[in-house]
Amino acid sequence: MSTLDPSTPGLPARTPDVGALVGTLRRAVSGAAFWASIPLPLVIVAVLLSGTATATPMVFVGLVVLNACCAAIGHTYTPAR
Repeated sequence: MSTLDPSTPGLPARTPDVGALVGTLRRAVSGAAFWASIPLPLVIVAVLLSGTATATPMVFVGLVVLNACCAAIGHTYTPAR
């Protein structure tokens, strides 16, 4: 025989807060893009100076496009202090 009373209210069901998860994910991606866009110009200059840009121009173009995408995605990021 069970001692559990069915009229006793149970604990409320925890529903995941999807909005908070999406906000956290958006902030993480924006922060990663922001911080990646800082050293990428140095990498591009190193590729130009090393001559890799002439040997494999698609690497150079890919780095420039990656830098532009990171700058566009990360431009709204504000580091918290």
